[in-house]
Amino acid sequence: MIGFSRKEMDDAAFKELVSESILTNMPEANEKLLEEFLSHVHYQQGQYKEEKDYTDLSKKLDEWEKGWEGNVRLAYFSVPPEVFPDVSENLCKGGIQKKGIPIRCIVEKPVGSNLKSFEEIKTQLLGCFQDEEIYLLDHYLGKEAVRNVYYLRYANPVLERLFENSLIHHVEITAAESASIEGRAGYFEHTGTFRDMFQSHLLMIASLLSMSFTKEGEDFREGRIGALKQLYLPPADNLGDLVLQAQYKKGTVKGEEVVGYQEEEGVGPASHTNTYAALRLLSRATKWQGVPFYLRSGKRLEEKETRISIQFQVPHAVGEGSQPNCLHIILQGEAGMRFELQTKLGGTEPIFRPLILEDPLVCIGDCLPEHGLLLLEAIHGKKQWYLTFEEVQVAWRLADPIQAYLDKEDTPLYTYSAGSKGPKEMDAWIAKDNISWMDL
Repeated sequence: MIGFSRKEMDDAAFKELVSESILTNMPEANEKLLEEFLSHVHYQQGQYKEEKDYTDLSKKLDEWEKGWEGNVRLAYFSVPPEVFPDVSENLCKGGIQKKGIPIRCIVEKPVGSNLKSFEEIKTQLLGCFQDEEIYLLDHYLGKEAVRNVYYLRYANPVLERLFENSLIHHVEITAAESASIEGRAGYFEHTGTFRDMFQSHLLMIASLLSMSFTKEGEDFREGRIGALKQLYLPPADNLGDLVLQAQYKKGTVKGEEVVGYQEEEGVGPASHTNTYAALRLLSRATKWQGVPFYLRSGKRLEEKETRISIQFQVPHAVGEGSQPNCLHIILQGEAGMRFELQTKLGGTEPIFRPLILEDPLVCIGDCLPEHGLLLLEAIHGKKQWYLTFEEVQVAWRLADPIQAYLDKEDTPLYTYSAGSKGPKEMDAWIAKDNISWMDL
């Protein structure tokens, strides 16, 4: 494991950084195994634009790899998208990519900041690497609970048969974060919640929920692409009817007063960057036609939670106290599945109360953190849960006009208190469709 960056640092300092990171996330790590691992950790200082620095790194790699057989090199781009071109070009020119040694070029999302920049990065990457060598990583696709969105459908025909537009009223996909931007103003100011969460994570969840099952010989990723292509913005007189944005202001989190977004280090008092967004989409897929998808995500909210909530149709008035049936697939937070039915109270009158069936979705078996799982799959050349260029392209095509609208000076940017459920305007926004949010 070789760290390469502009920062001046020696091997010892980098080993210490790696050790601290491991022990922070895994306090019970075996000290002997950690020591053995750190013996394979090195650091090479260099500039992203300097070909010579990559040539020096290549020589070091040859030296460190002596005595090893069956090497696979993983170049993990933990860098801003704007330096992707320099890094990929110099990995080739500097000799990091070598004949006879397989290489995986792992690019973390976001791939670009819009469709145009994505196309430029794609051209640059393919100018150096083969398509099969490029791994586009969205860490949400490494989460076991997110993968289960597909497998719960695949393994449970009873559940899958409920997913029909004749039965479903609407779908909500929520990704709530209690954390702030955590010192990442340099990244977040140019990105915002909409680019950060919708263009990648939330659209991927929507595609896993609505994709058709792949047939024998078909690529699983083709099924995801097909579902993504079916998602579209409904006709509207004003994009404000389809999307809403907001920014957190100072508030109270766990009894402690915290600053608002504009008071965060590196953020100015006139910042128009959204930290919360909500979006309405439809799908052309036969099973989902006419079913609205409501996507929402925000930072500094009351609690951390990612879930899919499905409200079913109410064909007629059942009786006093009855509520629509709902299915919640909770992916993050208290992960689990919750099915809300109705049952009658005692007596002669049809009065109802909720009947709730729920069970935790606890990972059992070889449970790795999402990046760990995805990197392990990259080592073995498995790309099933990595994005394709086409997926990223389709997502940017959908996101670009929305982002352009959000960037306009006259587009409303509402506010909400840190530690709250979000802007109060979100209730009125969804109420225009005669719907209320399915909060647990």
